[in-house]
Amino acid sequence: MKEAVIGFVIALLVSCTLAGFDNPLSPTGWTFANAPVADVVTDVNAGTFQGEVLDSQLPVLVEFYKQNDPHCLTMSPIVNKLATDSQGYVRVVKVDVDSNETLTERYDVQGVPGYVLFKEGKAINGIKGEMTQPELTKWVKQELDMPTD
Repeated sequence: MKEAVIGFVIALLVSCTLAGFDNPLSPTGWTFANAPVADVVTDVNAGTFQGEVLDSQLPVLVEFYKQNDPHCLTMSPIVNKLATDSQGYVRVVKVDVDSNETLTERYDVQGVPGYVLFKEGKAINGIKGEMTQPELTKWVKQELDMPTD
């Protein structure tokens, strides 16, 4: 937890510097709403996949991603929002495809960002590419036979 807080503060300071804000509290228009979002999605790998995904009591959405891929970076806050909003009906985790080629091949992930939804230890469906928050949420709920509002 301490590392996550330190990482968030560093990201906040770097983003302020890159945006030209010397003081994040200055009257330049910067607000905490513009700050980087802390990552709330658990990173899993081949060693933790069984326990975190296949043995989970809840359905699990797995995001297959690459660290510096622009499409994955675009989806990161959307996936974080889903993880925050969906607590209770689905867990959200992520797998770095460069470090986990075996998992990527096993679940036939053809591109990033790629998403595979698991229920009761089995992959039930997958999708790939960028999408909006409502589209991703709707897809997950439809796959889990939940009302989509």
